[in-house]
Amino acid sequence: MTKERLAQLLEVTGPIAPEGIEAVIGDLTAEGGEMISRETIAFQLDWNHVPQQMQEPLFEALETINGIPELVELAQVLAKDCVRALNRNTAVGYSQPKPACLTGFARDAYAFFYTQLCVLEGKKALRARGIPEKYAYDIPERMTRRQLSKYVETGDINFDDYGWDQNFYCCDIFLLDRFYFILYRWGDTPQAWRNTRSGEVIALWKGGERVRRDGQLDGVNGIRDEEAFVTVWAETRKSVTANPVDPKGVIMAEPVTLDKSEWTKALGEGDYTIALHIPGGRGYTPERVKHSCTLALDFYGKYFPEYDYKGFWSESWLYDPGLGRLLGPERNITRVQRQFYNYPTMEGDDMARREVLHDPNADYRRMTPKTTLEKRLFEAWDRGERFHTTGMFLLREEVPLVGADPYRKEG
Repeated sequence: MTKERLAQLLEVTGPIAPEGIEAVIGDLTAEGGEMISRETIAFQLDWNHVPQQMQEPLFEALETINGIPELVELAQVLAKDCVRALNRNTAVGYSQPKPACLTGFARDAYAFFYTQLCVLEGKKALRARGIPEKYAYDIPERMTRRQLSKYVETGDINFDDYGWDQNFYCCDIFLLDRFYFILYRWGDTPQAWRNTRSGEVIALWKGGERVRRDGQLDGVNGIRDEEAFVTVWAETRKSVTANPVDPKGVIMAEPVTLDKSEWTKALGEGDYTIALHIPGGRGYTPERVKHSCTLALDFYGKYFPEYDYKGFWSESWLYDPGLGRLLGPERNITRVQRQFYNYPTMEGDDMARREVLHDPNADYRRMTPKTTLEKRLFEAWDRGERFHTTGMFLLREEVPLVGADPYRKEG
């Protein structure tokens, strides 16, 4: 699709294409005269037990959408690119599209039909790479089930977390043993450096950022420190000087200098990693992390060989260093934390509250703790403690060492 044609379509549909999309869709064209067929949608609605009276508004919306050629053409091209876009972006940043050429329920329902088109394109992409169907088994379907269940219960077809769900609809996320995996491009901090003799890894933070005395980024959870220090970065041909990150997940105040004749960058901006995401349930152990990551390296090396994977990335409240102290060393949450190189983020404790309380705005004081974890969290909140969504990396060289605390020198 040409830049000129894209502009013509967007005049009709409104701004539903990601910014900069014109640079990457020149090789794509639309096929056919409808966004998605009534038969395809009817199968999903019947399979998911959507009552007939609730099917009719969806079919009416689909007929309206399929009657706008510009919307159909753009949807087909965007769906093809969305499948591969998830592999080139640093993170999913899509918001639910609501075309200006639609009104009412049809405008809300457009995104649901678009996700179903992405499923078709995603499965085509898997076949083109020779990926066996078992890896896509029930991946997009579980999101379709959830979305239609919400629609049946509430009448609302809008998405709660459209960007995350698109990983499933595009068949770009894979469940390998215990964990989900997606391609991910590393940001600009921290950088990981490895000693060429000992193999030791040190993470370095970028310069110019305020860090509280507790090692967390200044301002996280709305807490600021008047005595926060500012990180430094000074790099020459022979050395790099910066603030190191303790693998427990805090930035240190005292800078270090690394001699480039002894240290080499192991992870930096733009490098490909494999994002690890944690579904609920049993088996959250170092042993399952090791097995799952080993499977992921084999899978991505075989089916996506064009990328040079440096290791794994993730962000979770489960990596918070305060949580590890709260639970003690023997709990699986703490044991898994110790296998990763953890680092702080600007995300506060919304994830912890959402995962534990199921609502970041809920008042835990009106709730009765059901588990030891909940009890200790509630007690910590009573003491005024705050928690953080913490990042981690696990370089591929350390995957065989998972279980032996590969980045910890001591406690």
